[in-house]
Amino acid sequence: MQTLISAFPALCYAAALVLGFLDVKQPFGSPELSPLLQWMLSLGLGLPSLWAALSHAAFSERVAQSIGWAPSPFQKEIAGANLGIGLGALAASALGPEAAWAMAVMAAGFLWSAAAVHVVDMVRRKNFAINNAGPIFWWDILTPLTLFILLLLRGG
Repeated sequence: MQTLISAFPALCYAAALVLGFLDVKQPFGSPELSPLLQWMLSLGLGLPSLWAALSHAAFSERVAQSIGWAPSPFQKEIAGANLGIGLGALAASALGPEAAWAMAVMAAGFLWSAAAVHVVDMVRRKNFAINNAGPIFWWDILTPLTLFILLLLRGG
């Protein structure tokens, strides 16, 4: 069950790609964004970020253990950051390109710095716990990268 829970962000990312490539439009998505961008923002970034907010806020000890870390009050800050990213990503899918760019930059700043912390932990402490080196690590890297690529391909 832990593996399935840990894979949730990666599953959302994959579902966003499938829905986008199938050209399924969101009912609330901005017409200025492709369905793929709409889904990557809302389902690929937004929903997993809200999930992370809830997880870090309500299940701090379990989440810390799954990362291979000790519980910390900083998890409440991580929860708040994820809440803002999640809500912002949902809004950006409806608001259009400018908001999408802002969320891609925000996501890159937060998620790529998180990925860097995980790399350091893998190298220094040999910490390959599921939520340090598993699907979430790759989601941290690929989600902002995918958003940037899609926004650049869109032409602005």
